Amino acid sequence: MKYLTLLVITAGLMLPFSSVSQTVMYDVMVAGRVIGSVKVLLYENTTKTVKRRIEAEFSIPFYSGSFSSENDFLEGNLQSSVTEHFVNGKQKESTHTSNRHPQLYHVDFSGKARDYGKLKELNQAINHTMTGLYYQEPSNVGVVYSERYGQMCPVKKLDESRYGVILPNGKQSIYAYRQGLCTEVQSELAGMKLRIVRRWNQLAGK
Repeated sequence: MKYLTLLVITAGLMLPFSSVSQTVMYDVMVAGRVIGSVKVLLYENTTKTVKRRIEAEFSIPFYSGSFSSENDFLEGNLQSSVTEHFVNGKQKESTHTSNRHPQLYHVDFSGKARDYGKLKELNQAINHTMTGLYYQEPSNVGVVYSERYGQMCPVKKLDESRYGVILPNGKQSIYAYRQGLCTEVQSELAGMKLRIVRRWNQLAGK
């Protein structure tokens, strides 16, 4: 684990530093009530390197949590990703993915509910991730990498502006877009259906 952490940190140091230029906000809603928020951080990327990060927090009676996911890309290929999930102030799970060769990734899980077939390596290119769905409409994208589950997930176009992503747990998340911008995500949290809705004041003029 210490070796993997060093690997991930080293991979991050190899990429030029990117500063945050803007934060796009989403409201997390259950049954019409706002229970949290999602931040999508927009970085000043280069022609070769891209950094993407989302941060979510939510709170319902007797249950509060947070989730973060960060990706680093080099020339369109994922170099490293880290996801962390906290519940009631304690870390529930985390997943670290690191690039070892052009199409070989090491995936390390930690946390209570971490098995998912005990997947440790992926031998294929990773060019698109779940986090990336907040940044760009997945036109002509057949699969995305789930940084949390450490597996590839099929993407299916549902209609002109919506896409369904089938997760390894069998559930489907739906992403809606307008003029290329992600406007809403329909998913599930602790057995409850939720909507993650982009704030309208950030759609003005788009």
